Amino acid sequence: MNKNRKIAIAAVACIVLVTAVLGAAYLGGLMEQLELDESNEDSQIYPGYPRTITDSAGRNVTIYKPVERIITLTSDGAEGVRTLGAVDNIVGVTDMINKDGKEYFPELADNPSVGTWKEFDYERIVDISMNNNTGTVPGVLVISYVSKVSEVEEKLSSFEHIAVVGLDLYKEETFDAEIVKLGYLLEREEEAQDFIDWRHEKIATTKSAVDGLERPKVYIEKGSSTGTGELGTYGRGSAFDMLCEIAGGENVATHMDTTYPTVDWEWVIEQNPDIIIKEEPRTFLEVTGKAEEMREEVLNRPGAENMSAIKNERVYILNRKMDYGLENVVGLTYWAKIFHPDTSLDPEAVYREYLEKYQGLEYHEDKMVVYPDEM
Repeated sequence: MNKNRKIAIAAVACIVLVTAVLGAAYLGGLMEQLELDESNEDSQIYPGYPRTITDSAGRNVTIYKPVERIITLTSDGAEGVRTLGAVDNIVGVTDMINKDGKEYFPELADNPSVGTWKEFDYERIVDISMNNNTGTVPGVLVISYVSKVSEVEEKLSSFEHIAVVGLDLYKEETFDAEIVKLGYLLEREEEAQDFIDWRHEKIATTKSAVDGLERPKVYIEKGSSTGTGELGTYGRGSAFDMLCEIAGGENVATHMDTTYPTVDWEWVIEQNPDIIIKEEPRTFLEVTGKAEEMREEVLNRPGAENMSAIKNERVYILNRKMDYGLENVVGLTYWAKIFHPDTSLDPEAVYREYLEKYQGLEYHEDKMVVYPDEM
């Protein structure tokens, strides 16, 4: 091969290479432009979008159009959405909501289930998300607890229009920020701020009512605990420890090393609490007939005849739901009234307002949320 021919071949190869590189760059730029155009198109069709928040798992979550469908994997998520007035957008729930909690969530009782509180049916989630007419996925928001959000995100990562957000909506330290973020994602900012203001007002009223009063000693026992052996209670850092303090009580387990310590009945006797608080498991709107049995079981434990709480029969069984999450301001007011019955606090009025104004539920005066109801 002569020298001129080699030069010609090399020149052709260079031309081909340069053309390929430029073509790739052009196509890459074209794809970027198409994606930008699509984003700009969405922002023109949906003013105010995209919307991005950092959820409680530290993940950036972006939605590009108004949320049309919500699948909540938590009862706290369902309650939060309903508080903001967007419950009609919920299209999928777990068994905890449409079976165990069907009395509390009547409008969601017929919604399809996507699993239990700890195991989810991801194929069902995708099916519910799909539009039956076009087969495309509209704006979908899946609400998960922070502890499960990584798994949920991984399972649904191939569906770009399904946004997964990690919000607990039951922890006091993150509650305000989470309800604000949920309100922003759902275009319910005013509703979120209104609820936060109402909640803070009730907390301030309770603090003012118990300020300066002598604090009774309180033993808080887990609802599932029985007998005299291993009894679960709540130490420093737990939600109930905080609730007890704000309500004007002194938690006898607040100085223990762990957040959720286990004690025995002998230890409780040594603490000599003035009041014993216990919740009935899996109760949403009222305590059941089991509350009386639970109370009698505590009152009849051996060796406590001289304990203040037993001697004065100040043992109370509470509806579990009102002590957690968005509703815990209701529980707070009840606790404060139990601890300080002479205050002017009206927990029934707070509960009525919460149910009727923020949950769209009727308040039934015949339903008992604390047993006994004499405080």
